[in-house]
Amino acid sequence: MRHPASSALEGSIDAIVFDYDDTLVDTFPARVEAMRLTFTEVGLPYDPTEFVETMRGSPFRPAFDEISDGRGWKLDLMGVYLRHYWSKGPGFVHLFDGVREMLDALKQRGVPMGLLTSKSHDILVEGRRAGAVVEAEQLGINGHFPHIVGFEDVTHHKPHPEGLERLMARMGASPDRTLVVGDSWSDVEVAKNGGCWSCLATWGLDNPTDQTSRATPDFIAETPAQLLSLLA
Repeated sequence: MRHPASSALEGSIDAIVFDYDDTLVDTFPARVEAMRLTFTEVGLPYDPTEFVETMRGSPFRPAFDEISDGRGWKLDLMGVYLRHYWSKGPGFVHLFDGVREMLDALKQRGVPMGLLTSKSHDILVEGRRAGAVVEAEQLGINGHFPHIVGFEDVTHHKPHPEGLERLMARMGASPDRTLVVGDSWSDVEVAKNGGCWSCLATWGLDNPTDQTSRATPDFIAETPAQLLSLLA
């Protein structure tokens, strides 16, 4: 594992692909609350915090479908969760400290940036527009990300490299000059599977060891400023 302030990447990166939840934006409390409301509504005895933490880096839908199938339910648990998550009030999610400044600096340098997320990209929930693009607009970072690949845009999800490869094609980037930044093992693994550099962003993690025990990143950045120094 290389040091977060290593100079190995100086001048060698043409594009950066970011994860969204818990990397750029602190959505963990909002996801836990939506999960709590979902479990309460359908009568599931799971701990919402533990469930969300266990699923870090993975999409919820397969887990929800497995729960429904195991109980013989025809209920769309993902639909229930989405209804609760996207009914949250404004201000419930926010950028991590230093993220806006980091993104502004990278944009000023002319570094192409993309988003690869397990969250829906752009969907309708009960007639209302929702998805990562909507939150990005609300947070004022949509202008930094002309390229977004979300759950509904691919057949195979992280750590499969399908979404990453789509983003690189759109950005005209090669794997050996692309850095993938995320908070989970699946972000590290998708970078590896796509032939890219990886950086584990730990500024939103209480225990980074949970993620590094499952995958070994090329770099670790404890703050957005450290990521910038890596790319100086």
